[in-house]
Amino acid sequence: MKNTILILAAGVGLSMAIASCKQSANTAATTNKSVAKKDSVVRKDSTHLIGVWLDGDIKTEKGENVAYELVSQGTKTYIQVITFTEKKLNIDENPAISPSAMELKKSGNKYISLERANEIYMVNAAGELNIYDETGIIATCKRML
Repeated sequence: MKNTILILAAGVGLSMAIASCKQSANTAATTNKSVAKKDSVVRKDSTHLIGVWLDGDIKTEKGENVAYELVSQGTKTYIQVITFTEKKLNIDENPAISPSAMELKKSGNKYISLERANEIYMVNAAGELNIYDETGIIATCKRML
């Protein structure tokens, strides 16, 4: 029951981002060459991967795994959803910022959404990503990288 509530709560808060990333993932799977070219253009903006966390409670409609990337670009920080089906995920150290990425403001050890101030992302002492909303913790995601 608790997992179902977490899945629903996380799904509501991030459903738009997941839908956008699913569409991006589908496009990327068929056009890897064009995505690679796009990434190289975006890298000029000096992106840096902070970390990647797996949300083991959520899968896309196609059964893909869902993970969150924290990415910095200059003084800004973003969180974005990525999807994958492979057991071994290749992660770029300088990922492109997707159009569905959400900008965050760092406050101590917390990252607060600029779009939705009630969404807070915090890396705990174990290295897991805790996601909070106004109801409390809605997900704990295992660190992948």
